[in-house]
Amino acid sequence: MLRTLLRRSARLGAAAQYAASPLARHLHVGVVEAPFNRGQRRLGVEDGPRAIKDTGVLSELQNLGVGVLNYGSVEMTECADSQAGPSGERHHPTVLGYSRRLASSVAQVVRDGRICLTLGGDHSIAIGTVNGHAQANPDHQVVVLWVDAHSDINTGSSSGTGNMHGMPVSHHLREMATQVNRLPDNWPQPCISSQHIAYIGLRDIDKKESEFMKDLGILRFGMRELDQLGVSAVITRCMEHLQPSAMRPLHLSFDIDSLDPMEAPSTGTPVRGGINLREGLNITEAVWKSGLLRALDLVEVNPHLGTKEDAALTADAARLVLLSALSGYRGA
Repeated sequence: MLRTLLRRSARLGAAAQYAASPLARHLHVGVVEAPFNRGQRRLGVEDGPRAIKDTGVLSELQNLGVGVLNYGSVEMTECADSQAGPSGERHHPTVLGYSRRLASSVAQVVRDGRICLTLGGDHSIAIGTVNGHAQANPDHQVVVLWVDAHSDINTGSSSGTGNMHGMPVSHHLREMATQVNRLPDNWPQPCISSQHIAYIGLRDIDKKESEFMKDLGILRFGMRELDQLGVSAVITRCMEHLQPSAMRPLHLSFDIDSLDPMEAPSTGTPVRGGINLREGLNITEAVWKSGLLRALDLVEVNPHLGTKEDAALTADAARLVLLSALSGYRGA
């Protein structure tokens, strides 16, 4: 415990001495915790927000000149009727009901003029975060950079597992509106089109997902393309494609399993051969440099998987991702 406290104190001291750029000094972040686990089958991911916060990252951001305000936690409640959806989506009403409440919290943060940082939880929470971001900007077009080992574009009909953490993107795409089962009042309504999303880090894609992305012409870069082109070229292509601007606010949805399991082992669906931490920080630093980030999800940290050392390594990787994305700082 003493060693941990000393290391954290040293990090905070280093952060205080870091010459934060004007971008960092003027950023205001609102933190929403989303301790949700019903989008998949492994217990423990609901403790991801706590594990990330316990690294001291929010204090580090404040020491770097970033204004941080905690908007609290959207607590998980089981829907009274938590059966599968019409096409076999597990916990369908619970997932969508939770995402609806989360969307309201995210929208409030964005309306308050802050970057919304949502700490998950499994990736099904992105049904709520992207929708909430769009709610807060009805006259703008949100664009999404999705950094993940998985494309998460399945539908209930195409999914082999029924796990809704593999379905958030399909819920947002206008072109897939008729393929997704929604709540009885048709929530959520799609809020982006296929040209408004780009993927980095893909390497575990279902056959039907691959067909969806190909048919819709979605820009996507798997690990083969990252190896061939280099991470800087991939980031440049994504940003040129998405064209974020004041009227096209940028949403970054970062799944910790985009990183190789050597970097982040405590996650529910690890896939070897992934992004190394340095490449991941190149991506998030480019997002920070754009000055156009308005919402950020960090999901799928599960501190109950693996050893204590695995959990600590994964939470620290999440810490570094957040520091880079929100301040441009690469702390040790």
